[in-house]
Amino acid sequence: MRLPRIPDIPDLGTRRPLILLALAVTLVVSFMLGVRDGHDLRLGYGDTDDAMRVVLARQLAHGRGWWDQKELVLQPPVGVYLHWSRLLDGGIALMERVFAWFVSWNDAETATRFLWPLIWIFPAVIAALLAARRLGDRTAAPHWALLVTGLMLMLHLPLYNQFHPGRVDHHDAQIVFFLLAFAGAVQTGPKRWGPILAGAASGLGVAVGLEALVFQVLIGAALALRFVFAAPEDREAEARRLVLYGLAFFAVTTAAFLIQTPPWRWGVMACDALALNLDAGIAIAGLGLAAVGWLTRTRTWWVKLMALSVLGAAAAAVYVGLDRNCLHGPFADVDPRVKPFWLDYVQEVAPWPRLFKRHPDDAIAVAAPAVLGLLGWLWLGRRKDVRGDFGWRLAGLLLLSTSAAGFAMVRSATYAAWVAVPLIGAAAADLAWRYRRMGVIAPAVAAVIFMPMAAISVALSVEKLWGNVTLAMTHKPPPKPTPKQPDDYCFNASSYRDLAAARPVGLTVGDIDFGPHVLALTPHSTLSAPYHRMNWGIMAARGVLIADADDQGPNGAEARARALGVTYVLECPVHKGNADRTGLAPNSLQAVLDRHDWPDWLQLISNETSPIQVFRVQAPVPPSPSK
Repeated sequence: MRLPRIPDIPDLGTRRPLILLALAVTLVVSFMLGVRDGHDLRLGYGDTDDAMRVVLARQLAHGRGWWDQKELVLQPPVGVYLHWSRLLDGGIALMERVFAWFVSWNDAETATRFLWPLIWIFPAVIAALLAARRLGDRTAAPHWALLVTGLMLMLHLPLYNQFHPGRVDHHDAQIVFFLLAFAGAVQTGPKRWGPILAGAASGLGVAVGLEALVFQVLIGAALALRFVFAAPEDREAEARRLVLYGLAFFAVTTAAFLIQTPPWRWGVMACDALALNLDAGIAIAGLGLAAVGWLTRTRTWWVKLMALSVLGAAAAAVYVGLDRNCLHGPFADVDPRVKPFWLDYVQEVAPWPRLFKRHPDDAIAVAAPAVLGLLGWLWLGRRKDVRGDFGWRLAGLLLLSTSAAGFAMVRSATYAAWVAVPLIGAAAADLAWRYRRMGVIAPAVAAVIFMPMAAISVALSVEKLWGNVTLAMTHKPPPKPTPKQPDDYCFNASSYRDLAAARPVGLTVGDIDFGPHVLALTPHSTLSAPYHRMNWGIMAARGVLIADADDQGPNGAEARARALGVTYVLECPVHKGNADRTGLAPNSLQAVLDRHDWPDWLQLISNETSPIQVFRVQAPVPPSPSK
């Protein structure tokens, strides 16, 4: 019996089919994520950064000024300017206000939390498909490369860990702008939208956050080198691309800086956000790239390379020269005393080996896309004409750099996964098509080699997804919750009801991760929160919690709490085994609270079995009158 051969398919790379494919992927993924995670919105805000973003957007939606960015509810009375982009605050607040025309404010906020992450899926998918189209042009089955990539984007839900309902943090936007810059950079031909997209996306990505700054710099450097070593017949075209990229990068970055930064802070330097020093460096780089591209387009390669080297050195010198602390990275200004009990234990900034030691299954799942992407890149590069292609080279450069970043800091592994998908899709399609005479065996072999990540994703998601769909279709009531609390209920919205009802409104102290949830769920303020610009508040709160609970002197926990104006102390019993308890003295305030014991100067105003126990700092006892 003769096996059927793999059929050819229509061209999916033109505008309309590409958009339709991206829409199909977006709708399917949004449905699956919505069914899987949408019901969790009622439990609370989940991640601390999501809770804090809700607070910032809520303030804007309810009339706070655009330039009024100092958060006095964090570490009062000092307050803090967070390093986050105001652009995202404005987008979320605008969506919330639109929803509020039709539903209540609470429902508008919930709808925004549900929809905001999902709208970023479409541009991410479009960017990945554009990259796959460019890589697929060099394969034996370019149309199948797009289709396979689309199927992977549809099936591999772990790609969307930063896009699920409730995830209103900035990571999804940063990933999207990085992908758009990558997709724009690899485009060829006379059209101008590719370099303009790359430059504009890089500018917006830097404005949102510096997480992908190194990758954006690599994209710009790769475009510059393509201009340097362009063939004589391509010099004019490559010069035009470099000019457009440089101008777009400069214009968008500077516009974003001026829009989101209060005028009285335009002269402030920073290493963790878009500030004057970085904007000045990008201005030199962007305008310089445009000038070099235009003025040296007919020069020899070594003249171009020398000019670009001087330009890069000048941009870096301006950036670092305006703030030398930036030589030490975005956490340059973090107090080293907060690292042992907080920053060293933040999982998303932990290195991959630490994750492997603690959770080997998660670590393997994180590394799998990068490994498969490398195999796909090597398969595509076995041909000489592909190895000379700029798209293949840039994809490999970005895959290696994002994989290295993911090894050093786990959250960067998501970038490697997104870069890997077009490579895996193009390689799987090419492998299957080259051995198409084997019939259906060829795509099966390709799937076994290059697509296990999608199969793993489906296996992990189908059980929970099917259970939620069944409940929705049968209209059965959800199962009654068991009396036992979940493993960690310290961030559930219901756990903060006692604190929300407590009066007077005051300042709270507790675990560092409680801070954003306190702001999102109660009218109170917080002394500490997991943000590296809050050195003073973090250390002040730590000083209260590690001080002797019964010491009546100036260094005791009571004196420190009163001096800071603390009104409430929070305790979540589930966290008594957390790493920040390591090395605490037995009579420290945190230790005695973990033992369900507390000093007389604290009054328990919640139930003893409440998920979060709320203690009010009692009024000081007046000294007895002397006889």
